[in-house]
Amino acid sequence: MTPRERVRRAIFFDGPDRIPIRYYNLPGAYDRHGEALLEIYRRYPPDWPLPEKQSHSWEMSHYSPGVDVDAWGCVWENTDLGVEGQVKIHPLEDWDKFADYQPPDPKAPLNFPWKEKRPPEYENYFMFIGAGDGRLFERMHFLRGYENLLIDILTERDRVVKLRDLVLNYTLERLELQLQVDVDGVWFMDDWGTQNQLMIRPDIWRDLFKPAYRKIFDRIHQAGKVVFFHSDGYIREIIPDLIELGVDILNPQFSCFQLEELAELTRGKVCVQSDVDRQYLMPRGTPQEIWDYVWDVFRLFGNENGGLIAHVEIGPDVPLQNVEAVLRAFTTLRDNPLRYVPFDQGVEFT
Repeated sequence: MTPRERVRRAIFFDGPDRIPIRYYNLPGAYDRHGEALLEIYRRYPPDWPLPEKQSHSWEMSHYSPGVDVDAWGCVWENTDLGVEGQVKIHPLEDWDKFADYQPPDPKAPLNFPWKEKRPPEYENYFMFIGAGDGRLFERMHFLRGYENLLIDILTERDRVVKLRDLVLNYTLERLELQLQVDVDGVWFMDDWGTQNQLMIRPDIWRDLFKPAYRKIFDRIHQAGKVVFFHSDGYIREIIPDLIELGVDILNPQFSCFQLEELAELTRGKVCVQSDVDRQYLMPRGTPQEIWDYVWDVFRLFGNENGGLIAHVEIGPDVPLQNVEAVLRAFTTLRDNPLRYVPFDQGVEFT
């Protein structure tokens, strides 16, 4: 079974031969570990192209120290190499500037490895492209300012709708160009949770943002592609809404949930891309703790019908022994997620 078919079957609960594996590193992880990180990747190959193909894509963006202005006019500042900075100057901090503000050209050339038909080396991989800018709520607060936007949601609803529609319309126009590319899915992301609650009330989310997501996701499905949605934080209250909207792959922040709680919300209802705890476990846990956590994820979310993509994000604070531990656990346990294999019996590839 090719990786592309394996992923497709996992998404649609159609019996993949094993749990597909995906991993990604923040550019800072490569900056810290260099070739040693890539060597581990080669020993435990995933079901997507190896991350080394994207290792240097950050060098000209707001992943570098200094100041960077993005296509929307948001000014980013960064002090650390290889991790994303923060928006410090917001083009629409003053509402009076809204009338004259122009978003980027949605018909500008795409920054993607291919324009239409995928190259042969990607034929056996399940590939994604971003939808529009890739974000709705986040782009809104990049433009307006986070605290400003949260206050506006309660006090300036008409203006918030206009700002939402500005970003939404750009996304839908840009999406038409992106949907011409030969990919299998389209990703979208918005961090909606703090550590223990939504950033806004769920009824406000359903009124202001759910209709916008519906337009984006419906268009993606009309084009025959799957919807991937990532959101950090404790988003329990809107997970049923995201499933209703047709999200095909949901990537929540696992460390904000009890695993049993998250499994109850999602198991058999939507394919989940896992997120091995980035806050404590990956940077500071032991290899044994990581192994046991992966087993819990596989046991709770995986079954013979599919519904799970084993995924981890490698940050610059993750030691190499923990990179190897998580990928070794993925590779050992993926064939039979209901059969525990002790840590000291895990596969080792050379």
